[in-house]
Amino acid sequence: MDPAQPAALMEELVEEVLVRIPPDDPASLVCAALVCKRWCRLISGASFRRRFRELHPAPPKLGFLYQRYSGVDFVPASSFRSPHAFRDNWRMLDARHGRVLVMDMESFSFTQTEFIVWDTVTDRLQKLPILEFRPVVWSAALLCATVGCDHLDCRRGAFIAVVIVTDERVERYTSAYAYSSEQGAWSEPITVQHHNDCILRLHRALVGNALYFNYELNTKILEYDLGRRELSVINLPSEFRRWHIVLMEAEDSRLGFATIQESKLSVWSRESGLDGYAGWAQQRVIELDKLQPVSDCNLPVRTYVLAIAHPPYVVAVTDSVNVIFVWTDDGLFTIDLKSSQFKRIGEYISNFGVVPYMSFCTPALSVASMGDERPTTDASSA
Repeated sequence: MDPAQPAALMEELVEEVLVRIPPDDPASLVCAALVCKRWCRLISGASFRRRFRELHPAPPKLGFLYQRYSGVDFVPASSFRSPHAFRDNWRMLDARHGRVLVMDMESFSFTQTEFIVWDTVTDRLQKLPILEFRPVVWSAALLCATVGCDHLDCRRGAFIAVVIVTDERVERYTSAYAYSSEQGAWSEPITVQHHNDCILRLHRALVGNALYFNYELNTKILEYDLGRRELSVINLPSEFRRWHIVLMEAEDSRLGFATIQESKLSVWSRESGLDGYAGWAQQRVIELDKLQPVSDCNLPVRTYVLAIAHPPYVVAVTDSVNVIFVWTDDGLFTIDLKSSQFKRIGEYISNFGVVPYMSFCTPALSVASMGDERPTTDASSA
């Protein structure tokens, strides 16, 4: 019998155990990799990382990015800790597919600004070329640009950054600029005309091959088709106007939104009619006053006026994971739509902005020799 066979079989058994470590507990993977160099080689290998990602249905919520007065703070929601938890003079914009889009406030002016793409796990930074525009009423989004990507391990691949700008002088034109990492340049703007309303900075969603952005008074939603690179406007029924809504990907990959009205969290999705008209249907309602600890707060709900909402209201929705961030007078909470679990995460003022961060985080450790001793090299995340 080949003496290598038992060791190979044992390694397969070890992999079967380790690959089932919860993806939101990357610290346990690091500890396992430090047991011995054989385990380190296994966990650090590309095949293990790929299988680990394929076994779990979606990237875990590692934390969220919170905008403070002086910069961006990464708040962990798992055992992952960012190498730089606070970034001074940054303004967060979007996070998707393992990367974060921020604006460098030191380069800010009323005619141009500089954007940075930040890989929070590896701490890699990529500065984009200066974009000349009037950064007054605008929003931005970031996403993977690799065709056919399953987004399980795409942080090093191509990406697209999209900046949406409303001309605040007339409020009847909204333009889009797109940056391609493959081309290394910003595109010429495309423009759509509409009635008076302004784009909202923090509310956007990726559904299929299109990005969607809120307008301030909820009279409409802006659609940016990534394939055709076209802008179009979706009108909202008058009943939704002045509601505080946050766009999201609903069930069956449809456009949806979450909102709170009269202490009820409701999720809506866009429906297609026989004549092609897309209406809106309520998919789910959660009674917030029946959940702990909200029942202890007795919170009022006030009207949403001129982009200023009073608590409780939705501030963010995660992609895929279906976790909704809700701000109340008692702090910031998350609601898991699958379990209806309500969890308090801190005394954060959501007016500053909250952006969820989701990504796989598996260890990448160097192995100096082929022996089975404990690794003595430093560990990093990837």
